Amino acid sequence: MKNVIGFEEGIENLNARDGLLPKRPAPRPRGIYALADLPQRESIAEHALGTGWWELDQIWKIYPGQFVVVTGIAGHGKSTFLLNVIANMAIVHGTRSFLFVPENEQSIFSKLKAIWGDRPCFEYFAREQCIVQSAVADYFGEDEPIDLRSVLDRAVACIERDNLDVLMIDPWNELEHLKPERQLMTDYIREALMYLKRICRQHSVTVILVAHPTKAVTENGGRLPNLSDIEGSMNWYNKCDNGLVVHRDFEHKSSKVISAKVREHGAGKIGSCHFFVDEQTGLFTPMHGAVT
Repeated sequence: MKNVIGFEEGIENLNARDGLLPKRPAPRPRGIYALADLPQRESIAEHALGTGWWELDQIWKIYPGQFVVVTGIAGHGKSTFLLNVIANMAIVHGTRSFLFVPENEQSIFSKLKAIWGDRPCFEYFAREQCIVQSAVADYFGEDEPIDLRSVLDRAVACIERDNLDVLMIDPWNELEHLKPERQLMTDYIREALMYLKRICRQHSVTVILVAHPTKAVTENGGRLPNLSDIEGSMNWYNKCDNGLVVHRDFEHKSSKVISAKVREHGAGKIGSCHFFVDEQTGLFTPMHGAVT
């Protein structure tokens, strides 16, 4: 008589019971794959977006799920450089961005308009492509701490509502850091950066985080900083996908952007790119032979 589970399967089970065939292995735990079945993302090299400057694209490109750390001495143009990138990408790719920029909030409109210059559609950009989270207590909430989780909760709501591509926090130092009393700062920073990376991956956005180096760098004659000069040491280097350093040459009205960390093939390379900086507008323009 045919077994209810099927003749062939019934015979197989009987043979396994009698030791004639090996027993079927139990299912693998969830999330365990044979290599041939493992889900893979698409090639970053094929889908990374340019920054609007061919020269900079040689050392840095942007892709969904990317975590970028930018550092440099205070006043050396990190924010202005990134606003140039935000404007360029909106024009070239139609990207939409969420900005938390408490140090520049009161002048962000005029700065972006000056950088935009006579290129068309600034009004559309300002209305549809650029969302700004105010840090003013009247708008953020007087009783709510302006910490990383609060800012990211609001950013995620906007990302889902407005289909945003880029999230920029500038700077890290302006956030309140609600660190448990007994927790070491390096451990707190590591956990915070891991949380940021989860936001990147889960929502397929590029997160750009600006962080100042420690005061020791400035007090030491203003030497060229690196990612490990940010408070929290090597966590910044280890956790980011791309790491940039912006350094200004005030005498020659120029700026150097250094790519100090590249994790993924197709998202840039180690090197530097040199720009002229218009002191009136903040517009960055790549120099001839800018890439090294």
